[in-house]
Amino acid sequence: MRRWLVRFLFSLFGAVACAIVVALAEGRTASLAVSGSHAPSLLALILADLSLLEPLALVVGGAVGFFAIFAEPAHPSTLGDHARRLRDEPVLTRSRSAAVAPLVVLVAFTWALAAAHCARGALAEGTPAASGLRVAVTTLGLFAALAACGLALLPWLRRALAAGAAHVPWLVDPVTTGGVSVALAAVLFAWGVHSGDTGGDGGGALGIFGVLKRPELDLRPVLNLTAIALGAYLAPVAFAGRPRGAPFVALAASLAIAPLGMTVVAAQKLGRDPTVARAIERHAPLAKLALATLRKATDRDHDGASAYFGGGDCDDHDPSRSPLAVDIPGNGIDEDCSGADLPAPVATPASAVAKSSPHPTRAVTPDLNIVFITIDTLRIDLGFMGYAKPVSTNLDRLAARGVVFDRAYAMASYTGKSIGPMLIGKYPSETLRDGGHFNTYASQNTFFAERVKKAGFKTFGAASHWYFAAWSGLTQGFDDFDLSAKPPSGQGDTDTSTTSKELADVALHQLARKANTSGRFFAWYHFFDPHAQYMPHEGAPDFRGDAKGGSAIMKAQYEGEVWFTDKHVGRILDFIAAQPWGERTAIVVTADHGETFAEHGMSFHGVDVWEPLVRVPLLVYLPGAAAHHVPVKRGHIDLVPTLMDVAGLEKAGDGELSGESMLDDLLAAPGEDFAERNVSIDMPPGPYTGLRRGILTGKTPGMKLVSSGGAQYQLFDLTADPGELEDLAGDPAKLAPVVDAFQQARSRMKEIYVKPDEPKPPP
Repeated sequence: MRRWLVRFLFSLFGAVACAIVVALAEGRTASLAVSGSHAPSLLALILADLSLLEPLALVVGGAVGFFAIFAEPAHPSTLGDHARRLRDEPVLTRSRSAAVAPLVVLVAFTWALAAAHCARGALAEGTPAASGLRVAVTTLGLFAALAACGLALLPWLRRALAAGAAHVPWLVDPVTTGGVSVALAAVLFAWGVHSGDTGGDGGGALGIFGVLKRPELDLRPVLNLTAIALGAYLAPVAFAGRPRGAPFVALAASLAIAPLGMTVVAAQKLGRDPTVARAIERHAPLAKLALATLRKATDRDHDGASAYFGGGDCDDHDPSRSPLAVDIPGNGIDEDCSGADLPAPVATPASAVAKSSPHPTRAVTPDLNIVFITIDTLRIDLGFMGYAKPVSTNLDRLAARGVVFDRAYAMASYTGKSIGPMLIGKYPSETLRDGGHFNTYASQNTFFAERVKKAGFKTFGAASHWYFAAWSGLTQGFDDFDLSAKPPSGQGDTDTSTTSKELADVALHQLARKANTSGRFFAWYHFFDPHAQYMPHEGAPDFRGDAKGGSAIMKAQYEGEVWFTDKHVGRILDFIAAQPWGERTAIVVTADHGETFAEHGMSFHGVDVWEPLVRVPLLVYLPGAAAHHVPVKRGHIDLVPTLMDVAGLEKAGDGELSGESMLDDLLAAPGEDFAERNVSIDMPPGPYTGLRRGILTGKTPGMKLVSSGGAQYQLFDLTADPGELEDLAGDPAKLAPVVDAFQQARSRMKEIYVKPDEPKPPP
């Protein structure tokens, strides 16, 4: 029993020792990723990382130690010991093992390959739940079929290996046949990763493994956890057969368990220093998972937030109070743990803007049609926004006779939380929706298409992405919404299809039908190609220039996709201009969100609300309006009220729309000033994303506040710090007035809390 206890303690010691190494690496990674005078120190990050990994290391070490003792109760064996035992087996047993080893590797590798292809096809169709069920059933069936084939091949392979052993003895050596099989599988896997692109295409069937090169697919947690498990396995082996007196064993036990004290301290300290917790959450691959697990384990009232480890719960006995709760303004209760109750609204946004507007609302050309074009993942790096590369020549021509909003903002940084609310005219937290990553919006929401259809407009549109199917709710109010440009893959974010040409063809067909355009109409087209993956296009300029490094090259590839999309959007613009109804048609072009290319260490969207992710282009061509730029900040929340004015429709009743019309901006005369407005960002939590709220206030570009729930804030002065590198939240004098503006804006929202769905593989 004492021998088992010692082995178990050494497994714990080995796991913790490797956890220290992992903490050093992750702490350094986090330290390099954060910046500013208020950034946490390297030592603070390493200690916090270790304090979070310690419980995980003990669990992993305990599990490895238990199973090692169960499998080998006498003494731990080295890999050499295992190999010798296999080679010392009787020849019949050895030949059977020599045949089983490569078959197991073959079945496992083939199953992984086939399952990846099946999952890719299944997830492109149907709802996420139905697709997930289809993937589960298909992969289980595949495994059963492949296992049966392996069993059927076993006798044949065994006889073949035995027959060849007379000339090649290692054919009945299970260590050699297994090792060769594993090496071959590793080579094939590596070739697939190398030859396939990040969408899983190229390189033949093996190219599906290319998706592992995607920057947002972080495999470091798996590698770090494997290192900890290996430490737990190897430590007892390393000390096997060596003298181990009581002091030595006691020292190993102390070193293994002592860091738990750091975990206890961190439970309180991370709440007092949110900058450390935030750095861990964003930049420590394994520790952030441990942090989430510890928060969930210490969430006593099961409201999704903990009072410990920086979880921000101000009352862990009351599930109605947490950083995720909806705060009721003016009731004297701090439901969302922000530090104070939301104030009662002092004025509606409309009244506030009416008082500050420098000129009265002017009349718009009557009986206008509206063509609304959204381009997925489109940054502000466009010609009409001052970008030097020729990526948007057709949009630039439209901008030369239209109105350009220089500081426009999406409400969230990914499609599921941005496109629906933009078309509803409410903040994401105010919409009726489910808890999925790609939200389904309920029929009780009123979309702009429904408003204009009720007014007699013909409504039609098209998209090429699976999310725009009817189940999403996004197409409510459309007489015809065409998805024929959607490729068989569904154009998910891992495929390499391009659809701008096909989508433009659909748009031209719809716009050419007299049944659609003989009266007033509203048309919406959503282009997807600038979203990853990035494909080359014939005739595109070489945007690489002197670009070096993966992010710079990737951005050049992205710019080729923007050029390609602009080319086909240009076909639509040219067609509209040539029609008799062209001068009675307003055209709006914007994006659902942006993208990062190494800014803040990211090369993907949907997690945070940095400027490259939420600042988007917004271009409006309005017949009768002089071309000009609007230099002040504006938000997508104002699009529906603006389009209502453009369409000449009566405003909805109070509370139906959360934004204010930008018609005065569109019709401004040369030399007139533009009223400043605050812009709110609102990204509710989802199964893969945390809560992100924010506000931009003050003189454009303004002060930007970002809230991660409760009293966890970041503050940036975009005038002095456009790259958002210096967090000023530690300065109470600067933070307080911006928090007040943020709380006032939230008090006017009619928030609806929706619990995120349990995480499952995203489609």
